[in-house]
Amino acid sequence: MKARHIITALAISASAVCLAQSADERIGEIINRADWFALEEEYPALKDSMQADFLKLMAEMMIGYCFNRPDDAISCIDELLMHHQQYIGSENALNIALLKCRIAGLGSKFDYATAAMTAKDVADQLEAQGAESDLYQRFEDEYRFYDRFRDIPAPTITRPDRDVTVPIEIEPVKLPTHIKSKGWRGTTIYVPVTANGKTYRFIFDTGAGTSFVSESMADTLGIRAIADSVMINANMPGTMLGKMGTTDSLQIGEMTLHNPLFTIVPPNALDSVLTVDAVLGMDFINCLDELRIYPKEKKMVFPAVSTTPPAYGSNLMNEGGSMKLRAEAYGERLTFYFDTGNSTAALSHDYYTKHKDRLDRIGTKEHITGGGFNIVRTKEVLRLPEFKLSVGDAEITLKDIPAETTDDGIQTSHDGNIGMSLVEQCDCVTINMKDMFLKLD
Repeated sequence: MKARHIITALAISASAVCLAQSADERIGEIINRADWFALEEEYPALKDSMQADFLKLMAEMMIGYCFNRPDDAISCIDELLMHHQQYIGSENALNIALLKCRIAGLGSKFDYATAAMTAKDVADQLEAQGAESDLYQRFEDEYRFYDRFRDIPAPTITRPDRDVTVPIEIEPVKLPTHIKSKGWRGTTIYVPVTANGKTYRFIFDTGAGTSFVSESMADTLGIRAIADSVMINANMPGTMLGKMGTTDSLQIGEMTLHNPLFTIVPPNALDSVLTVDAVLGMDFINCLDELRIYPKEKKMVFPAVSTTPPAYGSNLMNEGGSMKLRAEAYGERLTFYFDTGNSTAALSHDYYTKHKDRLDRIGTKEHITGGGFNIVRTKEVLRLPEFKLSVGDAEITLKDIPAETTDDGIQTSHDGNIGMSLVEQCDCVTINMKDMFLKLD
């Protein structure tokens, strides 16, 4: 069970023109199916054979967006909008402009002024052209949101020029016995965070697009609300309005996080079974080159020098504030949400549907109660005795993993969600944001 803040992904299509060259066809096909891991892997070998400049720019834009090279992505967007709109089409042009707002804003740069200016420029152009009101309103809403933050600096970290070690706690997630008979399900990581001279426990959560706090904790920490009527988990079950705000600084060990961005969540349905007061999310993680979790030693290390990239390359991506992990299982390449705020792991309904015959033969159907922000529900799952997968050069076995048998109507592009069930098996989990890889030891 957990709460999440999700930034909605954008649809980018390369099908604007008929591509004649084989390299262009291959890259266009990868972009159209939104397989960003394959794009990052194959594009370097194919780019010199490609003929369509706009397609190269689209490929480099998405690689920059997903693999933490925001300046590269924005440069490609500017070039596409300035010189290639006749090839990409008006719908793609608007989606790409919106993507620039998201990258500059909540995506990874947290440059709210640039996000506001970009949205305002497009909104003014659409209004002058007499565009449909809902189209204009998309960018006007983006502008109004980011304009409230334009004077707030981006989150940054100051730290000593040496490894910083922070103690962590890994504890069972306690649930009412009517939800889970043994009273707990899975585990979560807590990191000590100091504010105003007092130390609090924050959940360390790679699945949270920003840090977030309950309304009562926001008052305790002195967080200033800057935007209200913020949609939390847009397009997801349990959507409701909250606020966003910031505070001057937080202390994590010997590091100081300046201007953290918080989603302030109101009382919601999850509170009836599990209270989540404080989460350290992607606004913090994006400020780091690397961190290492040592679950058995109960510590987290923030190294001064990052790990050399492994031979298997980038197996992590950050798509709109959601971390995704490339893995292999049973001869197939898979993509999981990598979510340390998830106390367990699960296979998605999409994965279940594709492999239904095999899974039905080995699994047992049962009903479980779970949820996230503002939603608690009981659903049918297929409980599998084990699921073996490879992550980089490590072999992992997940025990008693559920597969979602019920379609909840939400479009997904992943094979499951993996969190503490993976982390706890390792001596060390390295999360590298500089070169976007996860290494398990």
